[in-house]
Amino acid sequence: MVVTEIGKTVLLGDLTRKQAEHYMIDSRLMGILNDAEFEESLREIDRIWTEKENKVSVLIFSCDSYSDVWGPFFTLFFRYWDCPYKVYLAAETEQCLLPEVRTINVEADTWTERIRKCVEELPSKYVICMCEDMFFRRPVKQDMIDTCIQYMDENPNIACFNFEKEYGWYEPSDYPDFGLKPDRSAYRNSCQPSIWRKSILEEMLSINASPWEWETSTAENPYEFYVFTGEADDLAFEYG
Repeated sequence: MVVTEIGKTVLLGDLTRKQAEHYMIDSRLMGILNDAEFEESLREIDRIWTEKENKVSVLIFSCDSYSDVWGPFFTLFFRYWDCPYKVYLAAETEQCLLPEVRTINVEADTWTERIRKCVEELPSKYVICMCEDMFFRRPVKQDMIDTCIQYMDENPNIACFNFEKEYGWYEPSDYPDFGLKPDRSAYRNSCQPSIWRKSILEEMLSINASPWEWETSTAENPYEFYVFTGEADDLAFEYG
């Protein structure tokens, strides 16, 4: 926690990294923090965001033949999301030249094998996944993502939270704005924007399949898959 002005406190973890750094600079210029407190605050910011980066990664599902959409996709991605996580792009041989994005190049016989090998390279516990043709239309709701991460920390049986608006059948759940996908139902695996537990995502990708076959597979498993059931205006990711 850091004092930003007299009588007001702000939790660093509730801010973006840039916002937190700006608070520190303003506090130093206003004389609220001395040099030692300013340096300690910057170290705390670095600690908090290093922890965030190591906990969650973003992986964009793509391929060489769609490299022409990377430019507009990432333009909107970074315009509408001050993303606190490391961003990775899955492709066969092409490289994304943006400094904010690391490309993971893997060639394989099937889509699931290629994506699984990319996921295995990620350093984080959780992975936010989406495709490269999902263009953001408005700011991302980071608070919803943070809430889902908290739920996953508390319940290790949760495989993923799918941020796609549900249009099929689901069961009620204890998590507001999310329904439980029934066992052995299609689209528990999804290429729509979702946050996954990395270890379970690797397991779900162990079959050899195209993305369409993977999404419609109905194999039984013991995990919990949740899908967004709230109002469209409350979606974490609005895209088209």
